[in-house]
Formats: sequence, C-alpha cells, structure tokens
Amino acid sequence: MDILVFVKRVAATQEEELRIIDDGKNIDLSKIPFKMNDWDNYAVEEAVKIVEDKGGSVTAISIGSGESDEVLRRAIAMGSKDGILIESNETIHDPALRALAIYNFIKKENMQFDAIFTGVQSEDDQFAATGGFLAGKMGLSYASMVIGIDAIENGYFVLRRELEGGLQERIKIKTPCVLSIQSGINEPRYVSIMGIRKASKVERKIMKFNDYAGSGDAVIDLIRWSYPEKKGGATMLTGEVDAQCKELLEILKNKGVY
Repeated sequence: MDILVFVKRVAATQEEELRIIDDGKNIDLSKIPFKMNDWDNYAVEEAVKIVEDKGGSVTAISIGSGESDEVLRRAIAMGSKDGILIESNETIHDPALRALAIYNFIKKENMQFDAIFTGVQSEDDQFAATGGFLAGKMGLSYASMVIGIDAIENGYFVLRRELEGGLQERIKIKTPCVLSIQSGINEPRYVSIMGIRKASKVERKIMKFNDYAGSGDAVIDLIRWSYPEKKGGATMLTGEVDAQCKELLEILKNKGVY
C-alpha cells in the first residue's frame, strides 16, 4: 500500500506570547520555535504502521519554505521512504489553493497512491479543510476525524470516525481515498536526533509551488491579525466576611449560577 502523507511546519506557540507587527499584517515569529504540526505526527505514524504491516511505502510531502525540510526529515526518521518539498516563499493561507496545488502536483508528477493522509487540521490556521477540498477536487472518497483503522481488505478501509458527544461511527470506505487523521489514533514513535541526522541523507525532492499553483484565485484572504478584545477585570469584594458572602450570592444569582 502506497500512502502520501501531507505534513506542515508550524510555530510552537503554546508557551509563547505572540507579537503582532507591521500594522496587523504579520506576526513576529523570529524567536518562536517550529515543529511538525501535531495532527500530522499521528498521520505519519498511522501510515508507517500500515506499511509495516501490509508493505508498500510512505511519501511525506510538505508545502512551505525551505525550512519545512525539517518536518520531512522527521517524517523520514519515523519511517517514510522519502520526502518532497513543494517550496513556496509565501504563506498559503487559503486551504482551497493548497488543495488545488496538491491536486496539480499529483496529476503532473503522476504520483501513484492508494491513500492520502492529512492531519485533521493545522495548529496555525485551523481551517481543517485541505483534505476535504482535495478529495472533492480529485473525486475521491473522503473521511475526516479518523480515530481508528480497524481493517484493510479488498480495496477498502474499515475505520472509525469521532463524532459529537463521544459517539463513534464505523464505516467502510473504498480506496483510493483521502483520510484526515485525528490525534489519539496511535502513539507517535519517539524520534532521536541521530535518527533525524540519518534521515538527512535520504533523498528529498524540491519542487516549486508556482509550477502547480494553477489559475485559481484565493477564496480566503488574510486581512489583518488582532488581539482578542479585553474583558473586564475581576470584581473585588470588600467588607466583613458575612457581607462578602451575601454579595457573592447575589452575583451568582444574577448570573444564573445559583
């Protein structure tokens, strides 16, 4: 089974304070560390596990700047056969344009595959849409929020999807297909620094995004970045304890809590 997995290099902003610059046009990421998008880690791991069991190969593909090579090396260290960078010096915010470029790339380069894996969403833009756009463009069957692949048989995946309220849906989907992998489907393997260094010796092809961008116009444009509106501060209760308790109860009643 041959699987294409799309991975993305994202800023690790969870513990960082972001600063908006250029009158809201950009975010200062000069001192922010980067990593592989968390959901993509699970997608790579699931693809590698399938290939280890069924045979075939995993090819990791990333759209981004030259620095995105680091996530390709990580994917190779996890078990991907090779990596391909579709290099773009501009950030592509619109998932429809990303999907169009991927579609054109797969067709132009005659990429052979049984399945395409993406993460459910990326940590930076969180559109959770590229996989669906791509499946629609290619006319392939599609499943999102995949939390388990139970069987692969006779040209079908038997898998489980996460639904609202803790429910799960078990479906049978024909290959070739596009699957958006949810976190928690597996436990991504540990990748050592030595493993990443060894991966740097594996061939990684570099293509140009403009060669596959096509003539499509963006349907989503980034206007500006902004900070969330600040809300009112905490209410400080003063006076005797009994008075504070009574005031607190009134506040809770007014807010419908008590």
